[in-house]
Amino acid sequence: MGTSYIEVNEQGFWMRDSILELWMRLVALHIEEPTEDDSQTRRIRDQWLIASRGYFNGCIPIDLNDDVSTEKGKQIIIDTINSVLNGLRQAPEALNKDVLNLLGITGAFIQDIETWRLIEVGEAFLDLIDWEDCRDGDEHELHARMRRKTEQAHGDQALT
Repeated sequence: MGTSYIEVNEQGFWMRDSILELWMRLVALHIEEPTEDDSQTRRIRDQWLIASRGYFNGCIPIDLNDDVSTEKGKQIIIDTINSVLNGLRQAPEALNKDVLNLLGITGAFIQDIETWRLIEVGEAFLDLIDWEDCRDGDEHELHARMRRKTEQAHGDQALT
């Protein structure tokens, strides 16, 4: 399983594809149903659904920088991540591999996924999106925090 780089405004982190694909699939499924065919909401949701399919080993096509480049896009992503995080915080300690295999991701999960790993990923995404708002703070601490979260979230390879 490969790794992909997630970035916004030249700041970012590397993630294992299996966890990233699962995270993106959960986020895409939480995006509100778009009311217009050509809406930004539909574009983001469709892009994340395709990117989370499992076809892009080592180069998952997520353009988070573009997705959050407008206030509307940023709000869509932030609201949706918070929706997923709220659900995960109420979820069991581990998400059953057999249920995860129903999500339409290529490959098969061979072990349950600890919920805290996905919570760490969501928090790292929010930190990255809010990077610009933290410019006056300690950038090195923010970067170190994102790195710790994504490294912890990796764990063992969970997808074959």
